[in-house]
Amino acid sequence: MDPLVAAILIAVVVIVALMLLFRSRSRPTSESVATSPASRGIDDGGFHPPASSFHVSGGDAHVEFDVPLPEGDVDPLLRDILVGEAVEVLRAKRAHLPLAGVSTVHAYAVRDGAPVRVGKLTLDGPGVLPPPPTKEHPIFGRHHGVDVFEELSGPLPGVETHLPSDDLAPLLTDIRLTGRQDAGLRAQGIDTAAASTPDLVVGLLRLGGYVVDGGGAAFTASRDGVIHYIAVVEHIPGSHPELSESVLDQFMVRFGASNAARGLLFTPKYGPFLIYDKERRQPKVRFVTRERFQTFVNSIALG
Repeated sequence: MDPLVAAILIAVVVIVALMLLFRSRSRPTSESVATSPASRGIDDGGFHPPASSFHVSGGDAHVEFDVPLPEGDVDPLLRDILVGEAVEVLRAKRAHLPLAGVSTVHAYAVRDGAPVRVGKLTLDGPGVLPPPPTKEHPIFGRHHGVDVFEELSGPLPGVETHLPSDDLAPLLTDIRLTGRQDAGLRAQGIDTAAASTPDLVVGLLRLGGYVVDGGGAAFTASRDGVIHYIAVVEHIPGSHPELSESVLDQFMVRFGASNAARGLLFTPKYGPFLIYDKERRQPKVRFVTRERFQTFVNSIALG
């Protein structure tokens, strides 16, 4: 082949390659991220807010999280959690996307069904990410409280002697969350203004350092190698506001068949006096009824 022709061909190939590289870096990159926060487990250090989408425009990376925001200003703790997690999403995406030119990372949450920017981080240079966090959660660290089961083993509020004649109010009207608990639950995609009892239990256990396997009406949660069988009995509007003996018996049977070391039943219903006898006969179980739910919440101490 003529040397001149060969040189021209090489030059054309180089120019085409450079054009493709430039286009891949300059055009928006978008990915959807399917997540299911209610059923995700955690490692020993924390949890990951549910990311719903990721895209890049120029030198800006935008990460949206399926995290519900209340009205008013964004909680500073929640903002720090989401901005930090947005950086980790970008770190993971760099493995298969051309993202070396990103210089700013934006984090978004959701209010009234629309994305709302909660914060941003300007990198030290294009593509220069801060060091990854330690295994412990960068905001909460390890759980500084006591074992939830042990906390529920001490003196507990009694059961109601006079049940209300009308239907039960939502459980969230009777419990008080700290600011850190609220931020930690929202960071998991749980709306603390309208959360179901199963989601509330799962979210709080995660904050307490438990690895949750599954969710809904029955699942397991483990901490420090101890497996707990968890049952959640929701209140159906119009049904009796107190746990029935048949439900208690079903729980005891299922706990026995689970081979778990401990059993916890959570419910927004009131507890009958019978639960004392059940707990006395089987010290490996606890019934977290409406009267005891605040004690459970208080045991998730986030320092």
